[in-house]
Amino acid sequence: KTVYMIVDKKIELETKYLKEYPEWQFLSEKELNRKTIEIFDDIKMAKSFCNKDQKVIKVPNTNLFKLVAPILLEKGISRIVNADKLIAL
Repeated sequence: KTVYMIVDKKIELETKYLKEYPEWQFLSEKELNRKTIEIFDDIKMAKSFCNKDQKVIKVPNTNLFKLVAPILLEKGISRIVNADKLIAL
């Protein structure tokens, strides 16, 4: 499945804390302080969240996240947010 991600102009991942997503506020404080990356199913939706200092990149195969999970965890990123899904690495 193809998904889309927002990165900055230097192609660095745009991370957010889980507490920045209002729909996940019911989770524990420990969980809310985890770093996340957000993926989108639709390029139009991704572009709507993108500002002028960012761009959208295509991830043609979601298995890539399994391969890079150790690197993401090393950077403190332990969750992926996708629409109404929260995915743990």
